[in-house]
Amino acid sequence: MKFVKMQSVKSFTLITLTALALTACGDKAPAGAGSATSTDVKARQDLMQDWRGANDILKGMMENPANFDVATFKEQAEFISGSTAQMWTHFNDANAKGNSQDAVWSDATGFQAKKDEFDAAAQNLVAVAATAQSADDVNAAFGVMAEGCGSCHKVYKK
Repeated sequence: MKFVKMQSVKSFTLITLTALALTACGDKAPAGAGSATSTDVKARQDLMQDWRGANDILKGMMENPANFDVATFKEQAEFISGSTAQMWTHFNDANAKGNSQDAVWSDATGFQAKKDEFDAAAQNLVAVAATAQSADDVNAAFGVMAEGCGSCHKVYKK
């Protein structure tokens, strides 16, 4: 039976734990990307997930109008509309691609137009929701906002 010195085991364990910690905390951005890049990508992804959650709530009410709740609908619509400016700040760094197509930066005018269309649709949804009494009252405005999501992703998302 071969014995291993305790000091060797401690050193190996320390090196292994250090390597695992560095891997777990490491930057998930592509090679050569700076930390600002990964911060922008992560911020966009996190906010998009939040938008998806809000959209799922809204969509659920559209698909099942019996579950329409005016206060919840307004709250979710206001969240989306109120966070658009925050989202767009995370598209300033052309190195922060994430799942975005190069066209976000190479077609900045087109991307800006899509952002403006989405912002207007989200603001309109909030305005329509302010006086809504039923899912029918917000259905068209919700459809325009949802189409804005999809049309942008078709061109600017991988």
